Amino acid sequence: MKARILLADDDKVFCNLVSRVLKRNEYEVTSVNSVEEAQKALQSSNYDIMMLDMCFPALSDGFGLLEEVRQQWPRMLVLMISGSGHIPDAVQAIKYGAADFIEKPPEPEHLLLRLNALSGHLLREKQLKQARVAAIGMVGVSREMNAVFDGIIQASRFDNPVLITGETGVGKELAAHAIHRLSDYGDRNMLSINCASVPRELFEAELFGYTQGAFTGAVKEHKGFFEYAHNTSFFLDEVGELPLELQAKILRVISEGEMQKIGGDIRPVRTRIISASNRDLEQAVEQGTFRGDLFYRLNAIHIHIPPLRTRREDIPGLAQYFLNDFCSKQSITPKFLTPEAQSWLSQRKWKGNARELKHCVERAVIFTTSDYLDVVDFTTAETSVRKNYSGERHLSMAEMVKAYEKQLIEFYLKENNYNVSQTAKHLDTDRSNLFKKIKQLNILLPQQDQ
Repeated sequence: MKARILLADDDKVFCNLVSRVLKRNEYEVTSVNSVEEAQKALQSSNYDIMMLDMCFPALSDGFGLLEEVRQQWPRMLVLMISGSGHIPDAVQAIKYGAADFIEKPPEPEHLLLRLNALSGHLLREKQLKQARVAAIGMVGVSREMNAVFDGIIQASRFDNPVLITGETGVGKELAAHAIHRLSDYGDRNMLSINCASVPRELFEAELFGYTQGAFTGAVKEHKGFFEYAHNTSFFLDEVGELPLELQAKILRVISEGEMQKIGGDIRPVRTRIISASNRDLEQAVEQGTFRGDLFYRLNAIHIHIPPLRTRREDIPGLAQYFLNDFCSKQSITPKFLTPEAQSWLSQRKWKGNARELKHCVERAVIFTTSDYLDVVDFTTAETSVRKNYSGERHLSMAEMVKAYEKQLIEFYLKENNYNVSQTAKHLDTDRSNLFKKIKQLNILLPQQDQ
């Protein structure tokens, strides 16, 4: 099927003739004969191209509707049609944002030539978009996520600081990696630090480093994160947790392009700062817990990732992406979601956003024996986690994740005959970290040393 076309013209005979020509050439056409019908159609369905009459009776001209279309549906191409053949009309149409202009009545071959050119443009844009999304590794078809993708593409073209905001689990770190990969620094490793995980008293030493003898215990020089991040990107996750007394030094890195080790001299540093926060930093500025000048520097480019519950059309595709990724990593038969499962997943609240959805999908794979995941696979897995972990009481998100981790590790230990090294490979972690997890989660091994 070619492009979907909305034909808006008060001439019903013209609409019928054009519709027949286009449908014979595999275009999907909806025709309307008034401004009100056009507006209703635009609100209820998605179209690729709009053929718009320049002289609707209800309007002095068609440019008012054209302007409305360009503002609300900027990705839709508009082909203006007019019976006047007046050259200034064509110039005016292009000026107002029309993709093309055609005189009425057009020859079928001429009309198809114009529409095929517009369809080719749309196809190229779609392919480019798919390539960008594939490179980014993020999934979404909603208008909100397209805005996020566009923001990532734009941010990758500049060295200005980027602030990514959104609830826990929406994919802020993934967006940061995407910006880095698509930037001029993409061939180098991006450095990352979680500001909430660094002890307050070690923050300055970890970020800026120190010289030998700078303080008691500084027996040798220590390089900080900013030194390692020279000529690459530096991701500050949970940036709202930065100690207030350290924020001035970070501001200096951004505004002056220089840093100072503890006990050392000022030296130049070139790094692209990408930060993320699930906190309201503007509120933190008002409360005096975050410097306003640093906030405005970090917020040079702002990307907000909306919660999953506000873009439910993204859920089926995202769930299938997680499903494909998990099956591929674990070398198991590809699995698919039934329409009922897609609907069930789309109706849930997902307070933990994409991260919670990912855990839910992976948990269901472990419990199913089918190649198609249905609603029962998700409810069975969820019930099993609740019973095994805490009986009938409600589980918090953290508890659900912990319970899921325990079941996942137990599953792969059993699959690998309790060989910890082999299990670690399957889980894409190292042996020592897996042993720590086994101990933390009180998982019993039948043998002491595997």
